[in-house]
Amino acid sequence: GNFGAFTTERTANSMSQIGCTWTIIGHSEERRDLAETMRCGGAHSEHIATAVGMLLNKKIRCARAAGLNVLYCIGENADEVNQREAVLEHQIALGLDGIDLNNMVLAYEPVWAIGPGKTPPSASQIAQTASIVKRLCPAPLVYGGGLKQENSSAIAAIPDVDGGLIALTRFS
Repeated sequence: GNFGAFTTERTANSMSQIGCTWTIIGHSEERRDLAETMRCGGAHSEHIATAVGMLLNKKIRCARAAGLNVLYCIGENADEVNQREAVLEHQIALGLDGIDLNNMVLAYEPVWAIGPGKTPPSASQIAQTASIVKRLCPAPLVYGGGLKQENSSAIAAIPDVDGGLIALTRFS
């Protein structure tokens, strides 16, 4: 239907002109939609992740040229859990190639854990992944996958996590 994160379907200049100061690039829905477009166009599966990373890099460059700060999302889907470190390294290397990390924040979203009924990773799993991400890229890191009232204190206590990317979470 008409539900999901449609985060980068506007030009960077137009968003800057109306007063936006931040943009989200690389959100899981954006990555999925770019990959699907490429599949429909006949792209070979082994090249899609690289092409998506290169396109996201161009979007980051445009956003930065327009004066926008960037929240760059990275994360693995259910089929990639066993290759988590390689996937994250690939996403960071391609997406941030040649990018100045000032005014840049990374968001780790384990795609396999997002959504109703999904089980988020444990705090120790998040801490381990955050350590990997910080080793790969020194930018601030927020967590964005299944943040709930029940796990928010444990996630907030992880030294390598600098905040949360919160969407439809409700805290009562």
